[in-house]
Amino acid sequence: MRARFDQVVALAAVLMAGATASSPALSADLGPNGPPPIYDAGPPPRPELFAGWWVGATLGGATSGIAFSETPTDIQASGLLGGVTGGWNWQNGPIVMGLEGDVVAADISGSQRFAGGANIAKPSIDTMADLRLRAGVAVTPQVLLFATIGGAWADASLPINGPGGASRDGTFFGWSVGGGAEVAFNPNWSARFDYQFTDFGKDSVSYPGGNVKYDPNVDTYRGSLIYHF
Repeated sequence: MRARFDQVVALAAVLMAGATASSPALSADLGPNGPPPIYDAGPPPRPELFAGWWVGATLGGATSGIAFSETPTDIQASGLLGGVTGGWNWQNGPIVMGLEGDVVAADISGSQRFAGGANIAKPSIDTMADLRLRAGVAVTPQVLLFATIGGAWADASLPINGPGGASRDGTFFGWSVGGGAEVAFNPNWSARFDYQFTDFGKDSVSYPGGNVKYDPNVDTYRGSLIYHF
């Protein structure tokens, strides 16, 4: 029994000596203050997918009520439009501000009889363009909700068939307001859907039978495919 006890004591002494010899090296590895702290870097920075220059193709439909001085009710018109859109955005986190413009070809037409049915006015808006400010909020990194406001221009064909009528053209200037959403697929491509209301000013047009006034308002609904540089 005494021999076994002596063996256990000797083994314990060897283990303690080994632990004492290895502890300075361990302490040297860990440094005087132990292991380095672990810092939480937080979430990755939010991507700014809508910043910078962009250009795209736009396509949609429109309805119009054209006030006409010869009738008590507006001439109702409708049709399609398509063209190019582009602009520049500044983005800081979820806030997006920018300047944008559109040039579109259109076929927004209607007709209405007047003068007891002897004459018929057939206005058609053929081209529209605008320049607008945009402000929006990226509710997620990929989804932008926005509003726009600015100035607008339109060129129209304004023929009147019948006594005193003729083929005429008109130019309209006004203002536009709207809003929509843009969804980014990746840093270069996005799709945009928006609505615009445009109030064009009056244009007085001279015909052989006298002067006639037109005053169109246009509602447009469009989808656009956007490329970001």
